[in-house]
Amino acid sequence: MLAADKLLLQSNVKQRAIQLREKELNLFNDNFNAVGTQSAVLAGFAMTSFAEIDLPHNAYFATKACLHLFVTISICANLMCTASTTFVSVWGSGKALRGKDGSMDTAVEGMSQAPLLKGCPFLERSFIFTCFGVGLITTLLALMSASWILMTAEVACVATVGISWCIYVIVRQACRIHDKFRLTGKKDTVSFDDIMNSGVLPGGGAGIRHDAGE
Repeated sequence: MLAADKLLLQSNVKQRAIQLREKELNLFNDNFNAVGTQSAVLAGFAMTSFAEIDLPHNAYFATKACLHLFVTISICANLMCTASTTFVSVWGSGKALRGKDGSMDTAVEGMSQAPLLKGCPFLERSFIFTCFGVGLITTLLALMSASWILMTAEVACVATVGISWCIYVIVRQACRIHDKFRLTGKKDTVSFDDIMNSGVLPGGGAGIRHDAGE
C-alpha cells in the first residue's frame, strides 16, 4: 500500500511539474508568434516598396543604392525572423508534446537558452529578436532613403529628422524596457532544479533534467 501511494505521489508531482513547464512553452510560443507576425508585416511593407516605388531617372545613385540596400536587408532580416519563429514554434512544440520523457524540459530550455547551432554564440530567442530589430530599423532607413528620392530637399530634411528621432526612441525604449524586465540569471527566475534533484521523482528526476545545452 505504501509503495503504491509513493508511486502515486511521484506521478502527481511529475504531472504538476510538466504542467508548469507547459505554461512556459505556451508563453514562448505566444511571444514568437507575435514577433513572427510583425516581421511578416514588415517584410510585406519592404517588398511593396521595393516593387511599387517608381524611382525617377534623375535620382542620385547613392540614394538609390541606399534604398535598395536597406530594403534588401529588411526583407531578408524579417523573413529570417519569420522563418525562425515558425521553425522553433512548430518543431519545439512537437518535441515537447510527442517526445519521450523529459522532452518538455528540453523544448522549453531550447526555446529560451539553447544555441542556434552547436558552437554558435546566438541563442534562439536572441537570434529571433535581433533579426526583428534589424528588420525594423532597416525598414525605417529605407523610408529615409526614399524620402530623399521622392521629396524635395527641404521636406526630405524634415522627414530625416523625424525618422531619426523615431529610430532613437525605438532603440531607447527597447533598451529601457529590456533593462526594466530583464531576468538576470537564476536568482530572478523560477527554477525546477530543486524538484528535479530532490529525489521525489522516479530516478531523482533524471528523466526530465535539462539537457537542452548538450
